[in-house]
Amino acid sequence: MNVFRQIVKAGELRQQMMTMAQSRTAGIWRIKRAKIILGTLEGKSVQRMVTDVRVPPESIIRCQENFAAQGMDFLKTPCRLPTSRESGVETLMNFLENPPPKKSSGWDTVTVHYIGHDFSAKQIKQIRELIARQTEPNLSEIGRQVCRLFELYQSDGCYKLTQTKDILKRMDMDNMISLPPIKRRLKSTGQVVKKVNASEVSALLTQNTSCLTANDVLNLQLIPVNSKKDSLLWREMIERFHYIKTTRLYGAQLRYLVYGDPILPDTRNFIKLNGGMENSHWASRYNAFKRGKHLLGALGFAAAAWRLSSRDRFIGWSDAQRETNLKLVVNNVRFLILPWNRLKNLPSRILGAIAKQLPADWETRYNYRPVLLETFVQLDRFKGTCYKASNWIPIGTTKGYSLIPKYKKDVSPKGIFVYPLSRNFREQLRDDGRRLDQSTDHGKIHT
Repeated sequence: MNVFRQIVKAGELRQQMMTMAQSRTAGIWRIKRAKIILGTLEGKSVQRMVTDVRVPPESIIRCQENFAAQGMDFLKTPCRLPTSRESGVETLMNFLENPPPKKSSGWDTVTVHYIGHDFSAKQIKQIRELIARQTEPNLSEIGRQVCRLFELYQSDGCYKLTQTKDILKRMDMDNMISLPPIKRRLKSTGQVVKKVNASEVSALLTQNTSCLTANDVLNLQLIPVNSKKDSLLWREMIERFHYIKTTRLYGAQLRYLVYGDPILPDTRNFIKLNGGMENSHWASRYNAFKRGKHLLGALGFAAAAWRLSSRDRFIGWSDAQRETNLKLVVNNVRFLILPWNRLKNLPSRILGAIAKQLPADWETRYNYRPVLLETFVQLDRFKGTCYKASNWIPIGTTKGYSLIPKYKKDVSPKGIFVYPLSRNFREQLRDDGRRLDQSTDHGKIHT
C-alpha cells in the first residue's frame, strides 16, 4: 500500500489514474488496471475488487505486484492480446466515441454481448440517453425502463429486472455506460427484524422424535411458499437447521414446506385436480389447502448452474443450445428434513413426490415446464444416498470452488446428480427453438 501511495502521491498522477479509470477509449486492459490500483489505494479487498471490476483474483494480485515494481510504466503496454469480448467492447465504444451518420448500418450491426443478450450501438446509445434523463437516478428504476424499452420479459410476463440490473452493472464496469452511485442501505438502529412466531419455533424444537411413525405421514404435502408467514418459517428453518445458512435463491425459484398427515390428501396432483390454474389463482389455492399435522422439512429450487462440464457433457448440448434452454434445468439448492423426523425412506419419498409435482407448479408459475433437475451433494458431509434411492443419476463431481484458483484443492468437491423429468429431455434441451412436446413422463429413462 505504501509503495502505491509513493508512486501516485503527486496529485497529477492520481488525477491521471482517475481519468484513465473513467476513460472509454484507453483500452479495457488499461481501464481495469487503473480501477484495480485506485481500489487498492482505497483499501478495497481483492474479493471486493473481483465484484467491482470483474477481474479474476489472481489477475488483481498480479496487477498489484507489477504496479508496485514498475510504477506508471505498467500502464503503457498490455501483457496479452484482448479476448473476443474485450475486442467487442472496445470496438463498440470507439464506434460511439466517433459516431457515423444516423443512417449508417453500423448502429445495428456493431454489437456487444452481456449475459445472454446482444446489444447494438443504437441500443447502448439509448441506454446512455435514458440514464442522462433521470432526475433522481436509481438502478432499479433504470433497469425497469430498460426492460420496457427492449421488451425484456420473463416467461411469466414480469420484467427480467434482476438480470437487467446485472447487465447494467457489467456495462458500467466496462465504462460502456455510467451508472449513478449505488446508495447502500444503512443499518437501522433499534429496529427488530420480524421472525416467525417464537412459540411456533419452540413447539418445533420440543417435538418428541419417537412419537412420529410412518403411519403418521402416509400422505405428503408439498406447499409452495407464497405468503409472508410461510416465507418467514422457511427462512427460519433453513437458518437454524440447514448446513448452508443463507436463504437467498437466484433466478426463477420455488420454495416448499413439506407436511405429512395420515388422512389429509397429498398435493401431487393438485394442479391437475383443479383443472389447471392461472398464475393469480395458484398461490391462493395452495395457501387455502388444509395442511397436514406434521411439518417435516423444506425444499428450495432455483436457476441452474450457468456452466457445468459434467452436466453439459451428459446432455450433449452446444453453448448456443445451453444459453437458449438452460431455463429448462432447475437446481435443487436446498433440501432439509427437520432433525427429529428420522423416518426410514422419508427423504426418498419427498424427492419422489417433488419430482412429480414441481413440473406442473413451475409451469403454472413461469409458463414453461422444466425437463431436468440437478443438485449438488457436499461429499464430505453426505453420500447422496437418498438421491440415488430416488433414481437421481450421479454424473460427476465439481472441482471445488475458491476465489483464488490455487486454493481449489482445499475446497471439498461436490457430487453432481441429475433427474430427468421427461423421456426426451435431451432432445428438448438441444432444441434450436422449435416447440417440442414437454409432457412429463416418469417412466424408465434411457441414459
